[in-house]
Amino acid sequence: MFRLVPSATDARPVVTPLVPLAGAHGWGGLSLKDETKQRSGAFKYRGVWRRTGLLPAGARLVAASTGNHASALAAAARARGQHARIHVPAGTPRAKLDRIGAEGAEAVLVDGGYDACERRARAEARDGTVFVHSFDDPEIIEGHRTLFQEAAAQGGLPDVVYVPLGGGGLVTAALRQWHAAGVRVVGVEYRGAPAMRRSLAAGHRVVLDGATGLPEGLLVRRIGRIPFEECHRAGVRVTTVGDAELHRAMALLWTGAGIRAEGAGAAALAAALREGHPRERALAVVSGGNIDEFVWRRCLAAAGATPPGAGTPAAPWSEAI
Repeated sequence: MFRLVPSATDARPVVTPLVPLAGAHGWGGLSLKDETKQRSGAFKYRGVWRRTGLLPAGARLVAASTGNHASALAAAARARGQHARIHVPAGTPRAKLDRIGAEGAEAVLVDGGYDACERRARAEARDGTVFVHSFDDPEIIEGHRTLFQEAAAQGGLPDVVYVPLGGGGLVTAALRQWHAAGVRVVGVEYRGAPAMRRSLAAGHRVVLDGATGLPEGLLVRRIGRIPFEECHRAGVRVTTVGDAELHRAMALLWTGAGIRAEGAGAAALAAALREGHPRERALAVVSGGNIDEFVWRRCLAAAGATPPGAGTPAAPWSEAI
């Protein structure tokens, strides 16, 4: 049996549920790996737990993040007796900033996107301070592989897995775990930030002029070196989704499975919904649920769904942990 609720003294990543989505939506079966139930509310905790475990207690860590890596690193560092200072875009949702502070880490607000944050963070990685990359680190990627190991143990191998793609760490973990087994891995980017898609077309990593929009977890102007090399070598297919598709997927996650997902967290399902095959089984990774309340309600309303509570706040994602 999979343990979904950790003990108060156990800070390891939890085993998150595999949820069959009501109605196959064109597939022979469609399941969700619900990482909103992970510690810190997103899959990022898996990788940083492994990475911080290679560092001693008392280590000083610095990082750049659009929010979920920061929340995860803050929680893991606190559990291991380390100190984290994390550079995040000034527009990072309040839900993510609150979690960073609650875990005792220091959030540094930076004007600009992820790239500006990474430049600032790397400049601080000196005098014994360790820079912990969000997605271009082999140990981070190795930690993320546990997601796909769990999913296989819970429901067997799917025919195809849809994975949200920001910097590329999670899709690389999917490739390493399942590509050789014949599972088709599909990376899902935001239409306003197709860094991997354009890089694969060009044959080298490109830097986007800009990256703005709803799913802050996917707003990366340049994907990682390791993810690019492995996606290029594997010939991974990358597709994109827009705001209307994200709104629809977020609403369906809530009404069909009770999952409160952020924009990036709904991206994989958004792509899967338009590509159903009645003879195949699909898995969509719901990567995170850290979203401000008013933004989440606005997205549901945009899809024609009625937000819960009729004027009262929805149950926070953390209640399920």
